[in-house]
Amino acid sequence: MEEERKHHFEFPAESGSFIIKLNNGRLPDVSDDEVYKIGKIISDFLYGFFLEEQQTREHYKNIFLTILKDLSISIQDKDLQSLLRFAKKTFQSGDFESSLFISELVLARLNKIIDRKIENNDRFIDKEIIHLQISTLNFIAYLLSKLEKNTEYGLKLIRIAHNLLKGFDENSMETKEIKASLLDTEGALYIARGQWKKAIEALTKAHQEDLDLLTKGSIDAIGFRVTCSNLGYAMTNLCKEMLDKEGKINIHEIEHTLNKAKVYLMMVKVDKPPVVPENRLKDLELLFALKRMKKGMELCEEVRSKLQKRLI
Repeated sequence: MEEERKHHFEFPAESGSFIIKLNNGRLPDVSDDEVYKIGKIISDFLYGFFLEEQQTREHYKNIFLTILKDLSISIQDKDLQSLLRFAKKTFQSGDFESSLFISELVLARLNKIIDRKIENNDRFIDKEIIHLQISTLNFIAYLLSKLEKNTEYGLKLIRIAHNLLKGFDENSMETKEIKASLLDTEGALYIARGQWKKAIEALTKAHQEDLDLLTKGSIDAIGFRVTCSNLGYAMTNLCKEMLDKEGKINIHEIEHTLNKAKVYLMMVKVDKPPVVPENRLKDLELLFALKRMKKGMELCEEVRSKLQKRLI
């Protein structure tokens, strides 16, 4: 059985912290003591760095950067696949900030590859490179929705990704999967902005793409649930927004939307198809969808209760 080791270090003056996590199976030759020493060296260096005069700081900074360069362990030296793997790993562990940082490096690398081809008058750019570029744009935008920051920039990235996707066969399964993912991210960004109608519009399209993929036997069971949870949540919040407005309200529209929201929220349950693989039942995205479903259902009942009071 694989065990995980963790060491936590606080930086001076509350400037930050870091956790070193190692799996026995991944780095079997590194002992707990060695890991701790690495962390302590970095921590002690930063403490000393804080206490030095500005002129001396500059000297030590240059030495530190020279050491990193000589060792070639800078993140800039890592290949594209290593960066992609690490971005995915940090996302799965819930470290969205680190995942965003790595993903932006990946995008910069991809843009350089494409720019180099254009400079060399190479009109043929691999389909895989463009697909990876689209996926990375989408991933960065999705991370921004998770972090609830720079959402306008996130929407801009999604628009770019949609335009890039137009160059591919819209009826292919791969294109449909990417399109559904882009629409889902677009909806998540609008949710983060509290723009419920736009969120519903994007997520409804994403859900339609998901249903089409489901009939063809190609569907991400967790992605399907995330879309449903977001769609139901956005609809419920729209109803709350309509109900909170002063003046006349459209009772029929609110009731109809609430009923639809509940249907979507109920689709998130793991005992309903499409079935979630057993090895992904603890997936953070699935847990997020279930949490949002619960919150949406609670809000749904709250809105119904308020609606009943308005009718009395």
